[in-house]
Amino acid sequence: MVACIAALAVLAVLPGCRGAAREPAATPQPTTVPSATAAPATPEQAQQTKEETMLYIQIGDTTLTATPAQNEAGDALLRMLEDGPLTVQVENFGGFEKVGSLPQNLPQQDTRITTQPGDIMLYQGNSIAFFYGSNTWAYTRLGTIQNATQEELEKAFGGSETTLLLTK
Repeated sequence: MVACIAALAVLAVLPGCRGAAREPAATPQPTTVPSATAAPATPEQAQQTKEETMLYIQIGDTTLTATPAQNEAGDALLRMLEDGPLTVQVENFGGFEKVGSLPQNLPQQDTRITTQPGDIMLYQGNSIAFFYGSNTWAYTRLGTIQNATQEELEKAFGGSETTLLLTK
């Protein structure tokens, strides 16, 4: 049996030894490697990319980190920040939030909600509100501040600061 297999292997090689023209080796084709800016291939990868993007809020000497909302308004805010940091003139309102005007309207998906400290909300399409207390109203979520206590948020947003810097 081994002799039969060896004989077949020799016969398969012999036609190439008779001086027949060989076909050129196939030219290797370039492989496409996705670039860093390529769109994610799966919804799970898109979700992971969004989760990795963070918002940074500089107010006075404090920098807070926030997770952007995964909605049309949150995506629009991230696109706005692609041009660079955004300086927002803000003022205290009601003893529970710091509010400022955005340079352009963002998509609204308002729902009646009771905010919690750390919520970042869109109000009337063109105002951004940073909550250090609670309020019930119709808002569109823009994000949520991470790893900050209510006391830390009150100190950062409840003071007299009138300017904050928003980056990603």
